[in-house]
Amino acid sequence: MNTKILKWKLEGKEEKEIDLEKLKNATFLAFKEQSNNAKQKLVYGLLEAAKNKDQNRFFYLLLKSANKPKENFDPLLNKLQEYHNILPEEAFVNFAYSIIVGIMSTYQYKNEEGGKENE
Repeated sequence: MNTKILKWKLEGKEEKEIDLEKLKNATFLAFKEQSNNAKQKLVYGLLEAAKNKDQNRFFYLLLKSANKPKENFDPLLNKLQEYHNILPEEAFVNFAYSIIVGIMSTYQYKNEEGGKENE
């Protein structure tokens, strides 16, 4: 298994790292039961924020959608809390796209499980 680890160093502090595969998996678990329409709207907004490297907007959209009482969101919310406002721009882009890919991977899951295409 080829796991991609994203590493960066904070100014005058220790090196930080995040396993992008685990981030993607936590995102998949958090969003797998949500409707495709909601996910499509979210992905569009997240892609726009990632393209503009707007971390505040990205985290706002993600936290707004994750602010639902579902137990599957806990691992993702913990990661978001840990990495909010400490990602340098180049690390943020990889972080953001791992989350977006995690959300998009749920489309296939929903269709394979017999879920409704558009709820």
